[in-house]
Amino acid sequence: MGLLLGGVANPLGRGVQYVEAPFDATLAELLRWRRGLGKTVRVSKPRAFEEALVALTPFEAPWTRELLAPCGDRWTAYLNNFVNGGDITASAIVVAMRLGVRHVVADHSPKDRGMAATQLWLSGPEGEPPLMYIRTVASVCEDGRWAWDARGEVQPFERTERYEARLVRERFDRPLLVEYLAALGIPADDDDAYGPGVVVTEVVPWRRRTVPLDEARRELGLEPWPQPQARRRLPWRR
Repeated sequence: MGLLLGGVANPLGRGVQYVEAPFDATLAELLRWRRGLGKTVRVSKPRAFEEALVALTPFEAPWTRELLAPCGDRWTAYLNNFVNGGDITASAIVVAMRLGVRHVVADHSPKDRGMAATQLWLSGPEGEPPLMYIRTVASVCEDGRWAWDARGEVQPFERTERYEARLVRERFDRPLLVEYLAALGIPADDDDAYGPGVVVTEVVPWRRRTVPLDEARRELGLEPWPQPQARRRLPWRR
């Protein structure tokens, strides 16, 4: 299991967006859009993906940090530091629409306090306005109750026989989500496929609620995030 989508970095990267455009073009369009709105933003120097990921923290409400990094041959990954693993409706879909390219939301949130989700949203120029969705598949648990939703044109890579499972949570799980992403050309679970990332920080005057990474992990019953030297010795970094 990789860092993201409820993986080793949980709750960091529970929700990830992907834009089907080169990293430089995606970053430039994000900055053009945000500055056009009158926002003051600062861009960090590129750093190794795992380091950039941790630099997103602390979690905030409302969020102020966004991470962009190349992923695979043709996609750019986008994350932000909203509490509970990131806001999957933020920024990247606007950037994709401005660039006229496909956009993917991938979300896997392990069950926590009666809530859980595994979702894939695919949008693009041929999708249905206003958000240009082509296909959405979602297995969501709220307050302990599971719900299933699948809309739009079934994609060639889908294993629709899985959707007949009696238990909603078995219809769409993390392995199937990762499989679908791979079919789209997104190596989501391969940490080495993510190139150096940058963190875009919006300079804001207002106060916001902050949650340090270790505090968020402690609430989930997870160990504190290891220091860099210790991470290199962990089994998942070999």
